[in-house]
Amino acid sequence: MAIAGAAVIGTGACDKAKNRTSNEAALAAAIEQARREEADADRRMRERAVEQEQQRREAEQAAIDAQAEQEDARRVKQAGFEAQVRATLVDPSSFQIRNQRLTADGSALCAEVNAKNKRGVYAGFRRVIVTDTGISFDLDPDDNYRRPEIRFAAISKLTGCY
Repeated sequence: MAIAGAAVIGTGACDKAKNRTSNEAALAAAIEQARREEADADRRMRERAVEQEQQRREAEQAAIDAQAEQEDARRVKQAGFEAQVRATLVDPSSFQIRNQRLTADGSALCAEVNAKNKRGVYAGFRRVIVTDTGISFDLDPDDNYRRPEIRFAAISKLTGCY
């Protein structure tokens, strides 16, 4: 009987060892699966972060490009207004300009210009407002003969230049 009890105990111990081995294998498989899932989730999170950063950079670059394009358009508009003034001068090569700025909406150029007159002498800086429709100089003797809406004072108020 003692031998039979030892055999039962020995067999029970073998079953526990087999159970322990299969439990350890299942546990190791579960741990490995959890590790893979965590690594996969971490990889997806990094990919989303990279994608979001790329989208942010693209949006930022688009805003910079739009602003640069707007500035270029303003420079071209200003150069066109300056050429318009230059074309009205007796001596265009003597053209000097200072304090030039476009109005907020870009519809007019406000500036001070100087150029040589018919006698070849610089006349001195005078305020000028240039729009697509014309040029108006401050203290222009011809201003009195112009329609009231295109006189310097009226255009000055309308554009907000001076």
